[in-house]
Amino acid sequence: MRKSLPVLIAFFIVGLLGVLTGAWLVAHRHSGPAYVASQGTAAVAPGKTGVLPSGSLPAAGEDNAVTRVARRVGQAVVNIDTIVYEDRFGFGTMPGFFRRFFGDPMPTQGQGSGVIVDGKKGYVLTNNHVVQNASEIRVTLLNRQTYDAKLVGAYPISDIALLKIEGKDLPEAEFAPDLDPVVGSWVVAIGNPFGFQNTVTVGVVSATGRSLRAPSGGELEDMIQTDAAINPGNSGGPLCNMDGQIVGLNTAIIPYGQGIGFAISARSIRPVLDELQKYGRMRRPWTGLYFSDLSDRLARRLGLERPRGALVVEVVADSPAEKCGLKPGDVVLEINGKEVADVDAALSVLRRALVGQKLSLSVWRGAKKTTLTLAMEEAPETRR
Repeated sequence: MRKSLPVLIAFFIVGLLGVLTGAWLVAHRHSGPAYVASQGTAAVAPGKTGVLPSGSLPAAGEDNAVTRVARRVGQAVVNIDTIVYEDRFGFGTMPGFFRRFFGDPMPTQGQGSGVIVDGKKGYVLTNNHVVQNASEIRVTLLNRQTYDAKLVGAYPISDIALLKIEGKDLPEAEFAPDLDPVVGSWVVAIGNPFGFQNTVTVGVVSATGRSLRAPSGGELEDMIQTDAAINPGNSGGPLCNMDGQIVGLNTAIIPYGQGIGFAISARSIRPVLDELQKYGRMRRPWTGLYFSDLSDRLARRLGLERPRGALVVEVVADSPAEKCGLKPGDVVLEINGKEVADVDAALSVLRRALVGQKLSLSVWRGAKKTTLTLAMEEAPETRR
């Protein structure tokens, strides 16, 4: 028995090594590096992201609608790396004496996607949550050209940000002229999930007009739902139609679901993008209105069959509301033809209105309807 003990121990060690080696091989057999050439378009391969040499085309039989979208848009999709310095102790900026003991703020790295929407001016569109509070922003193109980016402006309410890089003859993507993608139509998402550059996924428009809670705490409206695979790192990348045009900006997923992703619609992006390009910020509109919901009793007194709309309780002097003729006691029933159920519904529409926009109001006054036009103005300094 004593003589056989060393033999048993040797067999045990050899067996253990075999099990560990086999486990390592299983864990690594599907892994692969990301191949990126100096120029080219994305090519899909199992377990890796690659590119074709500049000027190359897919092999016979591989050229299809998706590869054409990838060629057309892929060059304009960028990787965005950020560094945010976080205060570990909540003391804010500390004098040098205290920093000796507490140390400098901790740098946190972030990663996301973006798309160049103006190649001449170097404008890059992305999500606000990708670059929020970033001290350093670096943009990398598919050909590995890297630029330091500056934040032109952001609109957290819509989770949209605009960056600028200094480059020449940059590729760019264009928006679809039809801003309402059809439910069931094919779409292509391009981005950098988990750092895998220029990853292309395909799906359909599952629904439109969805609402979602924004990182800022507000409500993102008019969202496009898609089953194209979207993962962390896809944020800020484009959702494209089969003509290679932007119909949305990939923004969010349901982490415990499958095939449920959301993109900010081009309809919501375009006006914000125009404001950020012209002014570097979203000009905040105001109305000078204060509302209240209607009770059953008050609705009957005003001649309404049921409580609906938003009751005007105060109109600020020299405000857009006063200029358009609104008065306390008026009830706003519709805005631009959309029924107003209550105060929240009215405020939801007014918050998304833009400076210079004219809104048609259906107003209940003196037991009858009248129509007024409210011209949105930028809020004065004291009310921003």
